[in-house]
Amino acid sequence: MDRHEEAVMQLLTANGETFVAPKYEVADGWQCPAFVALRPARRQVYVVEVSASGYPLALVNRLNERVEKWYAPLLSQLHGLGITQSDWEIGCLVFVRGDQADWLRERVKDLSGVHVLSLEQASSPWNWGDAVWTAEMEFAGGVIPQRTLRPSGLAH
Repeated sequence: MDRHEEAVMQLLTANGETFVAPKYEVADGWQCPAFVALRPARRQVYVVEVSASGYPLALVNRLNERVEKWYAPLLSQLHGLGITQSDWEIGCLVFVRGDQADWLRERVKDLSGVHVLSLEQASSPWNWGDAVWTAEMEFAGGVIPQRTLRPSGLAH
């Protein structure tokens, strides 16, 4: 696990109710996502990818095939293990460099259920807003709450 994945894992679990499985093998012969995240209180499952690449083309390809390659086998596995039930939601959280977010969004065929978040913000826990540390944190909002800056430039 690299430092970017560690930062994202810290963000995902800061609320105290999200469980992550790094490099969970979803399907034989297909690349494992960085994480599978479970949020039982909200009945949510997320496939999580992290990329610091300046040209994340391979990530685009994986996102375009996510329903067949990730969602279907993952939900089947989790249902079979009794971890989730059929009413759980599934989505994808993608953490990329801020300068790559629009580029990535333009190349994904269908962005429904895909939430692109800033890797820089995920890597800066000193700037996270208070909501990140609570059950109120909403990953699907596509935004990592940030502290507000006082006129002096110091966060509060």
